[in-house]
Amino acid sequence: MTYPPQGQPGDPYQQPPPGGYAPGQAGPEYGVQPPQYAQPDTSQSGYPPQPGYPPQPGYAPQPGYPDQFGQYGPPPVPQPAKGGGGTAILIVVVLILMIGGGVAGYLLLGDDQDATTTAGDDTTAESNEDTTEQAPSEDDEGGDAPAPDGEHLTVSSLGALTPLPGDPWVYAGGPGTATDLQQDAEVYSIQHTDEWISFFSVGLFSSPDVAYDPSDMVGSAEAAISSWTDEDTGAFGGAEDLSVSDIEFTETEVDGRPAVLAEARASWESIDSTSDAYEDIAILVVDVDGVNAFLGIASVPESGTDARQQALDALLATKFEGESA
Repeated sequence: MTYPPQGQPGDPYQQPPPGGYAPGQAGPEYGVQPPQYAQPDTSQSGYPPQPGYPPQPGYAPQPGYPDQFGQYGPPPVPQPAKGGGGTAILIVVVLILMIGGGVAGYLLLGDDQDATTTAGDDTTAESNEDTTEQAPSEDDEGGDAPAPDGEHLTVSSLGALTPLPGDPWVYAGGPGTATDLQQDAEVYSIQHTDEWISFFSVGLFSSPDVAYDPSDMVGSAEAAISSWTDEDTGAFGGAEDLSVSDIEFTETEVDGRPAVLAEARASWESIDSTSDAYEDIAILVVDVDGVNAFLGIASVPESGTDARQQALDALLATKFEGESA
Protein backbone atom coordinates (compact mmCIF):
# COMPACT_ATOMS: atom_id res chain seq x y z
CA MET A 1 0.00 0.00 0.00
CA THR A 2 1.34 3.44 -0.93
CA TYR A 3 0.77 6.70 0.79
CA PRO A 4 -1.97 8.92 -0.76
CA PRO A 5 -0.72 11.92 -2.78
CA GLN A 6 -0.44 15.20 -0.90
CA GLY A 7 -2.25 18.46 -1.77
CA GLN A 8 -5.34 16.92 -3.37
CA PRO A 9 -8.83 18.35 -2.85
CA GLY A 10 -10.50 16.75 0.06
CA ASP A 11 -7.25 15.62 1.51
CA PRO A 12 -7.87 14.87 5.17
CA TYR A 13 -4.29 15.89 5.88
CA GLN A 14 -5.02 19.49 4.67
CA GLN A 15 -8.07 20.13 6.91
CA PRO A 16 -7.49 21.27 10.49
CA PRO A 17 -8.97 18.95 13.01
CA PRO A 18 -11.92 20.25 15.03
CA GLY A 19 -10.62 22.73 17.53
CA GLY A 20 -7.10 21.89 16.45
CA TYR A 21 -4.64 22.98 13.78
CA ALA A 22 -3.38 22.00 10.42
CA PRO A 23 -0.01 20.26 10.13
CA GLY A 24 2.80 22.78 10.22
CA GLN A 25 0.78 25.42 12.06
CA ALA A 26 0.77 26.41 15.70
CA GLY A 27 -2.29 25.40 17.69
CA PRO A 28 -4.68 27.63 19.56
CA GLU A 29 -2.40 27.72 22.56
CA TYR A 30 0.47 29.18 20.56
CA GLY A 31 1.92 32.33 22.21
CA VAL A 32 0.74 31.56 25.75
CA GLN A 33 3.56 31.57 28.23
CA PRO A 34 3.88 28.39 30.18
CA PRO A 35 3.22 28.71 33.92
CA GLN A 36 6.19 29.53 36.07
CA TYR A 37 6.91 27.17 38.87
CA ALA A 38 8.41 28.60 42.12
CA GLN A 39 11.41 26.99 43.63
CA PRO A 40 10.68 25.09 46.84
CA ASP A 41 11.42 26.88 50.12
CA THR A 42 13.56 24.54 52.07
CA SER A 43 13.67 26.90 55.05
CA GLN A 44 10.07 25.98 55.85
CA SER A 45 10.46 22.27 55.34
CA GLY A 46 10.62 21.60 59.04
CA TYR A 47 13.87 19.73 58.92
CA PRO A 48 16.50 21.10 61.35
CA PRO A 49 19.75 22.20 59.80
CA GLN A 50 22.37 19.51 59.74
CA PRO A 51 25.44 20.09 61.88
CA GLY A 52 28.77 20.36 60.04
CA TYR A 53 31.47 17.80 60.33
CA PRO A 54 34.40 18.79 62.56
CA PRO A 55 37.70 19.12 60.80
CA GLN A 56 39.76 15.98 60.76
CA PRO A 57 43.02 16.04 62.65
CA GLY A 58 46.13 15.94 60.41
CA TYR A 59 48.87 13.43 60.66
CA ALA A 60 52.01 14.42 62.40
CA PRO A 61 54.93 14.96 60.03
CA GLN A 62 57.18 11.95 59.82
CA PRO A 63 60.82 12.36 60.45
CA GLY A 64 62.64 12.59 57.08
CA TYR A 65 65.63 10.66 55.94
CA PRO A 66 68.58 12.40 54.48
CA ASP A 67 68.37 12.16 50.68
CA GLN A 68 71.69 12.90 49.10
CA PHE A 69 70.74 11.64 45.62
CA GLY A 70 67.58 13.59 44.99
CA GLN A 71 64.23 12.22 43.68
CA TYR A 72 65.76 9.36 41.62
CA GLY A 73 67.37 7.63 44.55
CA PRO A 74 70.87 6.19 44.77
CA PRO A 75 72.51 4.94 41.55
CA PRO A 76 72.78 1.19 41.01
CA VAL A 77 75.82 -0.47 42.44
CA PRO A 78 77.97 -1.93 39.60
CA GLN A 79 78.38 -5.70 39.86
CA PRO A 80 81.71 -7.30 39.13
CA ALA A 81 81.88 -9.12 35.78
CA LYS A 82 81.86 -12.93 36.03
CA GLY A 83 83.32 -15.47 33.62
CA GLY A 84 84.31 -12.93 31.00
CA GLY A 85 87.48 -14.81 30.03
CA GLY A 86 85.72 -18.19 29.81
CA THR A 87 82.97 -16.79 27.57
CA ALA A 88 85.48 -15.31 25.14
CA ILE A 89 87.31 -18.63 24.89
CA LEU A 90 84.04 -20.50 24.28
CA ILE A 91 83.05 -18.13 21.45
CA VAL A 92 86.41 -18.59 19.77
CA VAL A 93 86.10 -22.39 19.97
CA VAL A 94 82.60 -22.32 18.49
CA LEU A 95 83.73 -20.14 15.60
CA ILE A 96 86.63 -22.49 14.85
CA LEU A 97 84.27 -25.50 14.85
CA MET A 98 81.76 -23.74 12.60
CA ILE A 99 84.40 -22.75 10.07
CA GLY A 100 85.93 -26.24 10.08
CA GLY A 101 82.53 -27.91 9.76
CA GLY A 102 81.54 -25.69 6.85
CA VAL A 103 84.69 -26.51 4.93
CA ALA A 104 84.30 -30.24 5.60
CA GLY A 105 80.65 -30.16 4.60
CA TYR A 106 81.44 -28.37 1.36
CA LEU A 107 84.08 -30.97 0.48
CA LEU A 108 81.82 -33.89 1.34
CA LEU A 109 78.59 -32.59 -0.18
CA GLY A 110 80.23 -31.43 -3.37
CA ASP A 111 80.69 -35.01 -4.56
CA ASP A 112 77.13 -35.92 -3.52
CA GLN A 113 75.68 -33.04 -5.48
CA ASP A 114 77.55 -34.18 -8.55
CA ALA A 115 76.22 -37.71 -8.06
CA THR A 116 72.67 -36.41 -7.53
CA THR A 117 72.83 -34.32 -10.67
CA THR A 118 74.07 -37.29 -12.66
CA ALA A 119 71.32 -39.52 -11.32
CA GLY A 120 68.73 -36.88 -12.16
CA ASP A 121 70.04 -36.69 -15.70
CA ASP A 122 69.80 -40.47 -16.03
CA THR A 123 66.20 -40.43 -14.74
CA THR A 124 65.26 -37.70 -17.17
CA ALA A 125 66.80 -39.62 -20.03
CA GLU A 126 64.89 -42.78 -19.08
CA SER A 127 61.63 -40.81 -18.82
CA ASN A 128 62.13 -39.30 -22.26
CA GLU A 129 63.00 -42.68 -23.70
CA ASP A 130 59.85 -44.26 -22.25
CA THR A 131 57.67 -41.47 -23.60
CA THR A 132 59.14 -41.92 -27.04
CA GLU A 133 58.52 -45.67 -27.00
CA GLN A 134 54.91 -45.32 -25.85
CA ALA A 135 53.96 -42.60 -28.33
CA PRO A 136 51.70 -43.95 -31.09
CA SER A 137 53.29 -44.26 -34.49
CA GLU A 138 51.88 -42.67 -37.63
CA ASP A 139 50.94 -46.11 -38.92
CA ASP A 140 48.55 -46.78 -36.01
CA GLU A 141 44.86 -46.72 -36.96
CA GLY A 142 43.28 -44.11 -34.74
CA GLY A 143 39.66 -44.50 -33.55
CA ASP A 144 39.22 -48.15 -34.66
CA ALA A 145 38.10 -50.52 -31.89
CA PRO A 146 40.56 -53.40 -31.50
CA ALA A 147 39.30 -56.94 -31.99
CA PRO A 148 38.96 -58.81 -28.67
CA ASP A 149 41.50 -61.47 -27.80
CA GLY A 150 40.56 -65.13 -28.08
CA GLU A 151 38.93 -67.39 -30.61
CA HIS A 152 35.26 -66.89 -29.76
CA LEU A 153 32.44 -64.39 -29.85
CA THR A 154 31.07 -64.07 -26.33
CA VAL A 155 27.71 -63.44 -24.70
CA SER A 156 28.78 -63.15 -21.09
CA SER A 157 25.24 -62.85 -19.68
CA LEU A 158 24.50 -66.34 -21.03
CA GLY A 159 27.98 -67.84 -20.75
CA ALA A 160 27.90 -68.42 -24.53
CA LEU A 161 30.99 -68.93 -26.69
CA THR A 162 30.65 -68.98 -30.49
CA PRO A 163 33.68 -69.83 -32.68
CA LEU A 164 34.96 -67.04 -34.91
CA PRO A 165 33.61 -67.50 -38.46
CA GLY A 166 37.08 -66.90 -40.02
CA ASP A 167 38.10 -64.87 -43.05
CA PRO A 168 36.76 -62.75 -44.63
CA TRP A 169 34.67 -61.97 -41.53
CA VAL A 170 36.16 -59.17 -39.40
CA TYR A 171 35.39 -57.77 -35.98
CA ALA A 172 32.75 -54.98 -35.97
CA GLY A 173 31.67 -54.39 -32.35
CA GLY A 174 31.10 -55.68 -28.83
CA PRO A 175 30.95 -57.73 -26.78
CA GLY A 176 28.25 -56.00 -24.76
CA THR A 177 26.75 -53.99 -27.63
CA ALA A 178 23.13 -54.04 -28.85
CA THR A 179 21.33 -54.70 -32.14
CA ASP A 180 17.65 -54.41 -33.03
CA LEU A 181 16.98 -57.89 -31.63
CA GLN A 182 19.83 -58.43 -29.16
CA GLN A 183 21.52 -57.20 -26.01
CA ASP A 184 25.02 -58.06 -24.79
CA ALA A 185 25.97 -58.82 -28.39
CA GLU A 186 29.18 -59.17 -30.39
CA VAL A 187 29.26 -58.46 -34.11
CA TYR A 188 31.39 -59.43 -37.13
CA SER A 189 30.87 -58.30 -40.71
CA ILE A 190 32.12 -58.33 -44.33
CA GLN A 191 32.29 -54.97 -46.12
CA HIS A 192 31.10 -55.30 -49.72
CA THR A 193 30.57 -51.61 -50.56
CA ASP A 194 30.60 -48.40 -48.53
CA GLU A 195 26.99 -49.07 -47.47
CA TRP A 196 26.54 -52.80 -47.99
CA ILE A 197 27.73 -55.59 -45.67
CA SER A 198 27.24 -59.15 -44.59
CA PHE A 199 26.14 -59.22 -40.93
CA PHE A 200 26.91 -61.83 -38.23
CA SER A 201 26.10 -61.43 -34.52
CA VAL A 202 25.38 -63.35 -31.34
CA GLY A 203 23.64 -62.05 -28.22
CA LEU A 204 20.83 -62.27 -25.68
CA PHE A 205 17.41 -62.44 -27.36
CA SER A 206 16.00 -59.11 -26.17
CA SER A 207 13.99 -56.56 -28.16
CA PRO A 208 11.32 -53.96 -27.39
CA ASP A 209 9.37 -55.22 -30.42
CA VAL A 210 9.86 -58.99 -30.19
CA ALA A 211 9.39 -60.99 -26.99
CA TYR A 212 10.94 -64.42 -26.55
CA ASP A 213 8.45 -67.14 -25.66
CA PRO A 214 10.12 -70.30 -24.29
CA SER A 215 6.94 -72.27 -24.95
CA ASP A 216 6.89 -71.30 -28.65
CA MET A 217 10.44 -71.20 -29.99
CA VAL A 218 9.30 -71.53 -33.62
CA GLY A 219 6.97 -68.56 -33.21
CA SER A 220 9.77 -66.56 -31.55
CA ALA A 221 12.14 -67.30 -34.45
CA GLU A 222 9.46 -66.37 -37.00
CA ALA A 223 8.80 -63.06 -35.18
CA ALA A 224 12.53 -62.29 -35.22
CA ILE A 225 12.81 -62.82 -39.01
CA SER A 226 9.67 -60.75 -39.61
CA SER A 227 11.18 -57.89 -37.61
CA TRP A 228 14.50 -58.18 -39.46
CA THR A 229 12.80 -57.98 -42.89
CA ASP A 230 10.16 -55.36 -42.03
CA GLU A 231 9.81 -52.88 -44.94
CA ASP A 232 9.76 -49.83 -42.66
CA THR A 233 12.07 -50.71 -39.75
CA GLY A 234 14.06 -53.70 -41.00
CA ALA A 235 17.50 -54.13 -42.54
CA PHE A 236 16.45 -53.42 -46.14
CA GLY A 237 15.29 -49.84 -46.13
CA GLY A 238 15.03 -48.33 -49.60
CA ALA A 239 14.54 -51.65 -51.38
CA GLU A 240 11.92 -51.54 -54.13
CA ASP A 241 9.38 -54.37 -54.28
CA LEU A 242 10.85 -56.15 -51.26
CA SER A 243 9.58 -59.69 -50.79
CA VAL A 244 10.39 -62.47 -48.32
CA SER A 245 10.25 -66.18 -49.07
CA ASP A 246 8.56 -68.72 -46.88
CA ILE A 247 10.52 -69.37 -43.69
CA GLU A 248 12.12 -72.79 -43.29
CA PHE A 249 12.34 -73.98 -39.68
CA THR A 250 14.72 -76.63 -38.40
CA GLU A 251 14.35 -77.82 -34.83
CA THR A 252 17.68 -78.97 -33.45
CA GLU A 253 19.95 -78.84 -30.41
CA VAL A 254 22.95 -76.66 -29.67
CA ASP A 255 25.26 -77.89 -26.92
CA GLY A 256 22.45 -80.07 -25.57
CA ARG A 257 19.90 -77.25 -25.46
CA PRO A 258 16.74 -77.02 -27.59
CA ALA A 259 17.14 -74.74 -30.60
CA VAL A 260 15.35 -73.60 -33.76
CA LEU A 261 17.08 -72.47 -36.95
CA ALA A 262 14.90 -70.23 -39.16
CA GLU A 263 16.00 -69.45 -42.74
CA ALA A 264 14.52 -67.18 -45.39
CA ARG A 265 15.51 -65.11 -48.43
CA ALA A 266 14.72 -61.43 -48.93
CA SER A 267 14.74 -60.19 -52.54
CA TRP A 268 13.94 -56.90 -54.33
CA GLU A 269 13.80 -55.27 -57.73
CA SER A 270 16.47 -52.67 -56.92
CA ILE A 271 18.24 -50.96 -54.07
CA ASP A 272 20.60 -47.99 -54.14
CA SER A 273 23.29 -49.53 -51.92
CA THR A 274 24.18 -52.52 -54.11
CA SER A 275 23.60 -54.37 -57.31
CA ASP A 276 22.75 -57.54 -55.35
CA ALA A 277 19.27 -58.92 -55.90
CA TYR A 278 18.77 -60.89 -52.67
CA GLU A 279 20.01 -61.66 -49.17
CA ASP A 280 19.83 -64.91 -47.21
CA ILE A 281 18.85 -64.64 -43.55
CA ALA A 282 19.43 -67.27 -40.88
CA ILE A 283 18.31 -66.82 -37.26
CA LEU A 284 19.20 -69.32 -34.54
CA VAL A 285 17.22 -69.34 -31.27
CA VAL A 286 18.56 -71.45 -28.38
CA ASP A 287 16.70 -71.81 -25.09
CA VAL A 288 19.40 -71.47 -22.44
CA ASP A 289 17.62 -71.91 -19.13
CA GLY A 290 13.88 -72.00 -19.79
CA VAL A 291 13.66 -68.20 -19.50
CA ASN A 292 16.44 -66.61 -21.53
CA ALA A 293 17.42 -67.36 -25.12
CA PHE A 294 20.55 -67.06 -27.22
CA LEU A 295 19.95 -65.39 -30.59
CA GLY A 296 22.36 -65.70 -33.53
CA ILE A 297 21.92 -63.75 -36.77
CA ALA A 298 23.63 -64.40 -40.12
CA SER A 299 22.34 -62.07 -42.84
CA VAL A 300 24.45 -62.57 -45.98
CA PRO A 301 23.71 -60.89 -49.34
CA GLU A 302 24.43 -62.25 -52.77
CA SER A 303 27.92 -60.69 -52.68
CA GLY A 304 28.89 -62.78 -49.64
CA THR A 305 27.37 -66.12 -50.58
CA ASP A 306 30.69 -67.95 -50.23
CA ALA A 307 30.98 -66.89 -46.57
CA ARG A 308 27.45 -67.85 -45.56
CA GLN A 309 28.22 -71.43 -44.56
CA GLN A 310 31.04 -70.29 -42.27
CA ALA A 311 28.53 -68.22 -40.28
CA LEU A 312 26.01 -71.08 -40.03
CA ASP A 313 28.68 -73.53 -38.85
CA ALA A 314 29.88 -71.09 -36.19
CA LEU A 315 26.36 -70.54 -34.84
CA LEU A 316 25.61 -74.25 -34.56
CA ALA A 317 28.97 -74.85 -32.77
CA THR A 318 28.10 -72.44 -29.92
CA LYS A 319 28.94 -73.71 -26.43
CA PHE A 320 27.50 -72.69 -23.08
CA GLU A 321 29.38 -72.67 -19.84
CA GLY A 322 27.81 -74.76 -17.08
CA GLU A 323 25.51 -77.75 -17.18
CA SER A 324 23.02 -78.29 -19.97
CA ALA A 325 19.39 -77.37 -19.34
